[in-house]
Amino acid sequence: MMIGFTLLIGCSIENTKPANKSAAEASHPDRNVEEPAGMPHMFTYPSPDTWEYANDRQRKRALRSFEELKKRNAPVYSGPLFGDDDDEVTLQNPEDVARRTLVLWAVELRGEGIPQKEAIELIEGLNLWGSVSPEEKRFLQNDDPDPAESQELVWRLESIWVLLWALGHVEELNWPSGMCDVPQLVEILKPHESNPAFIADAKLRSKAEILDAQDLIMRIHWTIRDAHLNHGGIIPEDLDWSQDYNAVSVTMSAAVGVVQQRHYTLNWLVNFLKPKDWDHVDTPT
Repeated sequence: MMIGFTLLIGCSIENTKPANKSAAEASHPDRNVEEPAGMPHMFTYPSPDTWEYANDRQRKRALRSFEELKKRNAPVYSGPLFGDDDDEVTLQNPEDVARRTLVLWAVELRGEGIPQKEAIELIEGLNLWGSVSPEEKRFLQNDDPDPAESQELVWRLESIWVLLWALGHVEELNWPSGMCDVPQLVEILKPHESNPAFIADAKLRSKAEILDAQDLIMRIHWTIRDAHLNHGGIIPEDLDWSQDYNAVSVTMSAAVGVVQQRHYTLNWLVNFLKPKDWDHVDTPT
């Protein structure tokens, strides 16, 4: 399956060519880094202990994210940056998460080109129209959808992967260095696409696990946006700054699309900024 790189990183993207690491570093000498001889640039990390408005849980959550980021020497925002506390968050209802998973599956399959009738049968088979967003409904009811929109919606595979993780069907959300395991996703979801028990028996991971995942992906997303805005749009292809890497434009890295979809989906899961529906989720950093 081929997926185009129409990547949404929350700001306007200009097309840039891939560049090697040395060229990128030479053109951006102002990065706040320590440079030990013969070693990769080592980025400094803020101390959450100094964050005035964060509580202990939020500080510890940030530290757990920093531990993952440090393994890849990923750049981070130098000031306070943290999400809502556990007590302030109400997760989506587990049954609604299962319904959203199946809606996204129908939309993704239609984006890949299955007949409109089959996609609609998936929605109607489990009475899912009430969970279909306005934009999804427009797409599904379009007899001749725009190919570019169809291509973009195939990226919802990454959203489905996150939801399957949240529902306990996927063991771990690995570092977003590339696309999810699509064959495994199909193996998990295909038997459930017309199974009402997938909805009725749905259970979510703990709020703490989901908020941890949201915190980490927010920081990774910040790093990508910072690279686009301030450092020529150049990132490691696999988002690992800890060693020599294949440096590419944000428009050339599949990891950017993965990060965007994960952030979007996790923000929906935690009702971040209380979006009106799936179409109105925001991913600020």
